[in-house]
Amino acid sequence: MDSLLQDTKFAIRTLFKDRGFVTTAVLALALGIGSVTAIFSVIDNVLLNPFPYRGGNRLVGIEIHDSSRPDQQGGRQGYLQAEFIAYQQQNHVFDDSIGLIQDRVLMTDPSGRLESFLRAKVTGNAFEFCGMPPLLGRYTTPADAKPDAPPVFVLSYKLWQSRFSGDPNIIGKTYILNGTPTTLVGIMPKRFTLWGAELWMPFTPNAAETDINSDFAFLLGRLRPGITPHDAIPDLTVIARRLAKLYPVLYPKQFDVRVPLLIDNVVGRFRETLYILLGAVGLLLLIACANVANLLLARATAREKEFAVRSSLGAGAWRLIRQLLVESTILAWCGAALGCAFAAAGLRGLMAALPKFTFPDEADVRLNLPVLAATVALTMLTPLIFGLVPAFGAFSRNMAEPLKAGGRGNSGFRRGRMRNMLVVLEVAMSLFLLSGAGLLMRSFLLQKGADLGFRADQLVTTQVNLGKKYNTTEMQYRFAHDLVEKLRTYPGVRAASAALEFPPFGGIPTTFNVAGVTHSEKWSGQLGLIDAYYLQTVGSRLLSGRSLTDADMQGKHMVALVNQTFVTKLLGGRNPVGKQVRIDVFEQAPVPIKNPWFEIIGVTSDLRNHGAVDPIQPEAYTALTMSGYGGFGVFVKTMGNPAPMKKDLESAVLALDKSVVPQQTDTLQNQLDQFVYSQARFGLELFSVFASVGFILVCVGVYSVVSYTVSQQKKEFGIRMALGARLQDVTRLVIWSGMRFILLGIAIGVAISFALLRVMKNQIAGITTYDPLTLIGVIVVLALAGIVACYVPSRRATRVDPLISLRYE
Repeated sequence: MDSLLQDTKFAIRTLFKDRGFVTTAVLALALGIGSVTAIFSVIDNVLLNPFPYRGGNRLVGIEIHDSSRPDQQGGRQGYLQAEFIAYQQQNHVFDDSIGLIQDRVLMTDPSGRLESFLRAKVTGNAFEFCGMPPLLGRYTTPADAKPDAPPVFVLSYKLWQSRFSGDPNIIGKTYILNGTPTTLVGIMPKRFTLWGAELWMPFTPNAAETDINSDFAFLLGRLRPGITPHDAIPDLTVIARRLAKLYPVLYPKQFDVRVPLLIDNVVGRFRETLYILLGAVGLLLLIACANVANLLLARATAREKEFAVRSSLGAGAWRLIRQLLVESTILAWCGAALGCAFAAAGLRGLMAALPKFTFPDEADVRLNLPVLAATVALTMLTPLIFGLVPAFGAFSRNMAEPLKAGGRGNSGFRRGRMRNMLVVLEVAMSLFLLSGAGLLMRSFLLQKGADLGFRADQLVTTQVNLGKKYNTTEMQYRFAHDLVEKLRTYPGVRAASAALEFPPFGGIPTTFNVAGVTHSEKWSGQLGLIDAYYLQTVGSRLLSGRSLTDADMQGKHMVALVNQTFVTKLLGGRNPVGKQVRIDVFEQAPVPIKNPWFEIIGVTSDLRNHGAVDPIQPEAYTALTMSGYGGFGVFVKTMGNPAPMKKDLESAVLALDKSVVPQQTDTLQNQLDQFVYSQARFGLELFSVFASVGFILVCVGVYSVVSYTVSQQKKEFGIRMALGARLQDVTRLVIWSGMRFILLGIAIGVAISFALLRVMKNQIAGITTYDPLTLIGVIVVLALAGIVACYVPSRRATRVDPLISLRYE
């Protein structure tokens, strides 16, 4: 026991003297442990087990996709209440299902002030379906959903805290919701955030409700055990085919049914990014371990003489091994302790970096302790294994060799094959990480720099759903017209408009035909339903002909505008003004148009209508009154910052009709950041962090190894200079001794990048995974960093006094 204590004290003194080595090794271990644990924790809690609901991994929706538009993202998920009942009652694949209608509700406080909250109307079995008990009070039941039942609602934990300050005494109180006294019966736990709502109210679906302008219900089903989403498709397709005959307006002529998991609707677009990041952080762990191993091997070279002397003086093998085990254990535990702190801090930073709506509100993201323990154990093996090298080296060779080597200055570069292999490995992996980060950066900059055709930073928008109260196109347009005219009078407003269009995603998918023009392939594109002010509001230019006017909104003349891409792609650049275009989707509109031929009256400049980077699609614009859809977006262009206009925009809608509650009010720039740029920014930020840490570890590792080697070869360099070698000769020798392995690592890294970067093809846009500019830039950066890492120690070699070296000889 005394000898072990003595070894521990000696190990602490030894490590304290070599603080640079200890700091580098501990940081490398900690970074590896922290980054791997943080990423694994997010993937486990966000991708694998995010929902606290019963059978959360079996929750699915139903989507109807237009088979003629394979490039179309997403599909219809909302259904008439009659449709919902058919899917719910006729399926054979769900063990239970619920319906949800999402909207906003107005709460009137005692002073008469209105507050708007996000509401979900849910079928009576919704809370039993989810299987989570209330935090306070009770949840709603099927009895509460009956038409003659008194109105009740359930509050979310978040709204309970923010609006009611967590007051438990509000249970049983009555509040005015949309003008109706409604009793609060319960408060749900923090993780219950079904459909992102702030409060929930019960409803019973009405089989007689077939009005296309009524509220559409989302269906959430729980698959029976053993049934996969793919297995459920045939059964649900039979129901969909039957419903398509009853409601042909709601189903494309050719469609297919898809059954997406609930988690895919929330984080589906980030799933691949997170898995790629997991691979990247695995490489970072390897770099960290290789770095530590390299440092330990370099240190072992420096201590060979020490252990040879101790062994020749009678120290046994176990005593030397125990000494090194103590040192390695101290080093490993320091790295593990700091790694745990890095894991906790890294997880908080990762959650802060995740874009809004990247992960479900229900997800409880916390450190995954089994993963942390496994990562710590794996990482701690590195110092324990490589830390024993000096002891084994002392017994695997003639003990006199290290002593003679010290006198004659044998080259450390010739004895460091494993160190050199580890340098090659580190550089190769770092090049791969840097190449991935470079590709993501170039892709993100291309997306951000793409010309959208409009100024998003000056626009604020909201969505208006008029519902079945406004059941004619004349009533719908009158509301939109009055709202726009009111907004145009507000101070600071440059323009305002209403449109069934959302740049940069366009409007309604459709197919076209132009009279007198034959074509073999199907002409697909977009339809935008706009008022007379839309082009002025978003900043589109009229290139030829005339624009839509208020007179065109009366629907007496069927006229349309087309974009520049329509002209160049479909008509070969020929002047379209005066030609007739058939817009096929109008045959399936809420108010169908037979033979929907429109006269082209003008050509507009292109607006992005298929994402920020994908090619612009042909698009036609017709009068908003042609739709009959009962919903539209409102766009307001301001003279300055549009954010303060959000509240005024919502107030303007409510002033016209308090039953029409605006939704998704925000600046267009914020919506672009959330729905267009968020995935690219998320991948770029995290991948760049890992690549930067890996790059730093490589630089530190190369510098440390070359420095250790130089410190062991000072006498050799002194002798060389005594025999006539110039300073630049010694500098060149040291730099080349390190750079040859860096260059080999770069070559291997390029080959690895070509083979593996293809997995990122869905994460980048506008460039290929073999982008030469990115690869050349990364190679140059790594080569320059390697030269610097080798040059700094080489300066130390040139300061050796030749006389001292000759005196040793």
